[in-house]
Amino acid sequence: MVNTQNDESQRMTLWQTICAGSGTAADRRNQLWFVAWTFAWAATFVVASWVLKNHREAVGVGGWALALLPNIFAIGAMLAYLKFLRNADELLRRIQLEGLAIGFGTGIIFAIGYQLLERAGAPALAVDDFMLVLCGGWVAGQLAATWRYR
Repeated sequence: MVNTQNDESQRMTLWQTICAGSGTAADRRNQLWFVAWTFAWAATFVVASWVLKNHREAVGVGGWALALLPNIFAIGAMLAYLKFLRNADELLRRIQLEGLAIGFGTGIIFAIGYQLLERAGAPALAVDDFMLVLCGGWVAGQLAATWRYR
């Protein structure tokens, strides 16, 4: 007879799988808050961008307030990430810091290197293109560090 209760207790939830099962319950809760703030930031950025692009009457104080609104959620995301990082266990903190180091390095190398490519004839890129590279490097760094230490 197979003990299914033991098998079920060892299964990871979807969130644990995404987080590679890292950290304590408090770490996962803090990470969820960071993700929630990040999604709120992204949603308000998309809405503000759409309104400012499609409604030219959104100028003046209202337009400025709408343009600054996503920054409130960005600050919330940053503070939630700092709380997550400060309260994380040692292994999770190390994984996160390696991810940040790789992401930052990737972003800097890409930003400086692409300037030369532009001078050689490559099309100009917007700031958000560089941010995608930086965030992609951060995610890749986290995955590499998670794989390395697990």
